Amino acid sequence: MRISWSTAALVVLVGAVAACGGDDDSGSGSAVDLSSADSTVEILAEDISFPEDVYETEAGAIGFVYENVGSIRHTLVIEGESGFKLDVETKGDVDEGIIDLEPGTYTLICDVPGHRPAGMVADLVVS
Repeated sequence: MRISWSTAALVVLVGAVAACGGDDDSGSGSAVDLSSADSTVEILAEDISFPEDVYETEAGAIGFVYENVGSIRHTLVIEGESGFKLDVETKGDVDEGIIDLEPGTYTLICDVPGHRPAGMVADLVVS
């Protein structure tokens, strides 16, 4: 049996895309079941701002719903918390994730170059 180059390339591409999938609780486009979260924080990504300066929630498993209402790519990172990053490419995209946080004040940022200095920064107060 002879396989064409285009068929072989398609098989490799499908395998590569399948290998990129996953269901970790770190966001980045993965499907997350937010029903396991103790609380949920919804954040809109506007061009170049968050609508709130401060978000508040309770300690524990915190679910995040991040929606892009702007026209350019945005991310959501919690400074000092590795492994958590949400990414919304275009207007209407939504990414979700869950992270366990202790009480304290955390800094939320969009880490796309230039976005934080332009104003995409907010506090997350966890009680």
